[in-house]
Amino acid sequence: MKFHPIFHGFIRRLYYGRITVTGGEHVPTSGPLLVLCLHRNGAVDGFVYRAAVPRLTFLVRAKLRKSVLGKLFFSGVEVVRSEDGGSPADNLAMIDTCVRHLQSDEPLAIFPEGTSKLGPRHLPFKSGAARIALSHLETGRPLTVLPLGIHYECPWAFRSRVEVVVGEAIRLEGSGLPASRGARLRELKERFTTALEAVGSNAPDARTFDLAQELAYIATLGTGRRYFEALKSMEQSLPAKAVQAWKRREIVTWDKLVLRHQGVPLFPMGPAWLYVLLALLLAVPVLGGALLNLPPLAVGYFSARRFADDTNVIALWRILTGVPCFVLWAAACVLTATLFGHGWLALGYLGLTWIAVRGWYRLKKLTVAASNGLIHSDLRDEALALRRTLLTELP
Repeated sequence: MKFHPIFHGFIRRLYYGRITVTGGEHVPTSGPLLVLCLHRNGAVDGFVYRAAVPRLTFLVRAKLRKSVLGKLFFSGVEVVRSEDGGSPADNLAMIDTCVRHLQSDEPLAIFPEGTSKLGPRHLPFKSGAARIALSHLETGRPLTVLPLGIHYECPWAFRSRVEVVVGEAIRLEGSGLPASRGARLRELKERFTTALEAVGSNAPDARTFDLAQELAYIATLGTGRRYFEALKSMEQSLPAKAVQAWKRREIVTWDKLVLRHQGVPLFPMGPAWLYVLLALLLAVPVLGGALLNLPPLAVGYFSARRFADDTNVIALWRILTGVPCFVLWAAACVLTATLFGHGWLALGYLGLTWIAVRGWYRLKKLTVAASNGLIHSDLRDEALALRRTLLTELP
């Protein structure tokens, strides 16, 4: 096994609470495969996409691998961008490398947007993916192109949930394309754009997208509905009655300073005392585990505050600094306890750490719902009514 897929699997399980892959049956088991990935949350996207296609080799910006830390986290076919001193000759050499990789039947992944942004829709797609696909087809071999979308409930939050959506595969044969190379490139790019938009969410503006995300999160509470499913169903229009109810409640909740989880004021769906009890029982081991790992948590938090210049790289900076610190810290704690003959302390540290990682997301939700249920019990019925209205309006 190669190092990076294993390491990325460790990062996924540590940082994100649940990663759901939808449409995994579309992933082919053999043959040349070009994977097109929507780019949302910086280089972290690559770690998560490997949950859907483990053997992926990514095109990576060469600048990312200049440092020892970069080489630890990233691998793949290096791309030298023009702003980093790249030339047309570098691009041609990169395409040749990609074609050779595809011909060895190893999956190759590219982010057609070139960069990431947590905006309401995808950024403009560049032509690199179409050029690689066409160059491969010109060798006489067919190609399967697979679109992947990624959707974070809260992209930067520790232990948030993520969904990877695998779209229907596109089977390409060079013989079915137009005669001129320019026309062939345009057709491929149009097909790739359509496929990627099918696995992404495309809102007209940021405010509409934010509202759709909040409503989609509400739609998943206590139901089996998938987050992307709810988000995609609101792409053409938002549910009118639910939006009106949400706006009325927003005025009240902001005035009363109601607590929120991922932008949504949560309330108990059952007895408030039960939520309080569960939160208290979970708080002891979770907060205990967090205190035992305070140094790596602090390193990740403050490095993101210091270096992240936008929301789409907060998680990346937390992972780049916090994960190595956590591994070293955990090893030091276990080794120290063992050397001094206190193996039970090492087991206790590992146990509390595991509970803290697994229970962090649940504790936050329980705390918000329990607090609102006790302090703002008069708003509970309206909140639950909004959820019922939303569920009846969504298809």
